Amino acid sequence: MKTRGPNPAERRPVRAAIRALLLVLGCALGANAVWLAVTANLNLGMALVAVVALAFVAWAVWYRRIPRLFHVIAVTACLALIGTAAFLAGHGTRDNARFDEDAVIVLGAAVHGSELSNTLIRRLDVAVDYHERNPSALIVVSGGQGPQEDLPEAVAMQQYLVGAGVPAELIITEDRATSTEENFAFSKALLDQRLPSGYPVAFVTDEFHVYRAGRIAAAAGLDATHVSSRTPWYFWASNYLRETVAVVTSWLPAR
Repeated sequence: MKTRGPNPAERRPVRAAIRALLLVLGCALGANAVWLAVTANLNLGMALVAVVALAFVAWAVWYRRIPRLFHVIAVTACLALIGTAAFLAGHGTRDNARFDEDAVIVLGAAVHGSELSNTLIRRLDVAVDYHERNPSALIVVSGGQGPQEDLPEAVAMQQYLVGAGVPAELIITEDRATSTEENFAFSKALLDQRLPSGYPVAFVTDEFHVYRAGRIAAAAGLDATHVSSRTPWYFWASNYLRETVAVVTSWLPAR
């Protein structure tokens, strides 16, 4: 005897609830994208949040007209995104620095004009804590100057650390890097001039960035541990979307 599935009337409340959820998610992400565009430097993450917000709204509006296969693909993509973000967060929050490294490399983040972003301040505060536990380690501040910045990130970072009580002679300023690859390559070149071969280092970045940064550090020939700063919830969507794209791209075979 065949069993009959729910009739259309029974499915209607479920569809309405799903559409409402998609609409709420879309509006929330859209508001987050607008807020980020007003308060922070423009980047790929903000654009991705806006695109995903529009996609959720469109999904809600045309929910009943969309083929079932699309729903399956979209749900699978959302679950994959959530799974990747959870992996990045879990990996990044398990700090493994031993606090006996010869140097610590602090990766740059946005400077708004001449004012340090909260993200950069959090990284530098972690570096100050590291210095207090390992006061003999050199500190490399790494970051060039972006289009919305009045000075190189590394210069602003050096000034902040000196103001926090870190001796200027321990700070090495690397002010040319415009990517994570350059952060480590240029920092290593400076450390090679100061330290004997085989020196261990730690690096400081946000938890979502630790996994990819660690792989890049290893590719640059660095023996690197890490200590992370934490991303506030209102940056989760932007940072994790952007980082997921970067990580997935890095997994693709090189051409």
